[in-house]
Amino acid sequence: MEIKTLVEHIRESSRKGRLIKKSELEREPINLKGSHIDDFLEELKKSEEISDIDVLNGEKEIYLYSKEYLSDGYRDLLFNLEERKIEDVVVEIVRNESKIYPRPTSIEILKLAPFNTIDLDMNIVVENILKNADTDIKIIKASNGAKYLYSEKYMTLGHARGLCEWIEVGQFQNP
Repeated sequence: MEIKTLVEHIRESSRKGRLIKKSELEREPINLKGSHIDDFLEELKKSEEISDIDVLNGEKEIYLYSKEYLSDGYRDLLFNLEERKIEDVVVEIVRNESKIYPRPTSIEILKLAPFNTIDLDMNIVVENILKNADTDIKIIKASNGAKYLYSEKYMTLGHARGLCEWIEVGQFQNP
């Protein structure tokens, strides 16, 4: 397989919001042998034509992606999900939402992409986060039963509860 085809495969996967695992390159449709993959990784370091292709070295795998199609934040999210650091990812998202916007984070987003691509019950992930005695992540419910997470490091309970209620109920009752 020529490098151009391989690079396009990586770019297309990035367009679709996916990282390519090095081990995937050994299977269909790519079918590269280990030494050819290593040659490709060496070529990445030299060629300006394919400088958008980058490599992430994980504990479990090596990942390839195009910097043109994946933001650093989304790349990190995918990487940590692949490396099974899911609780860390959820905690980081909740803290960022609480700090930057500030707003609580709906548990429902954990059922959407890219979380829905992993075979794991996100309710258990949330329970594990909340069980940790040292966590600043807390849960609140709106009057309609919708559950949200927030970081008490960046939001007070009252503020989080008020925003949660507004998002779920109040905004729909105020035309």
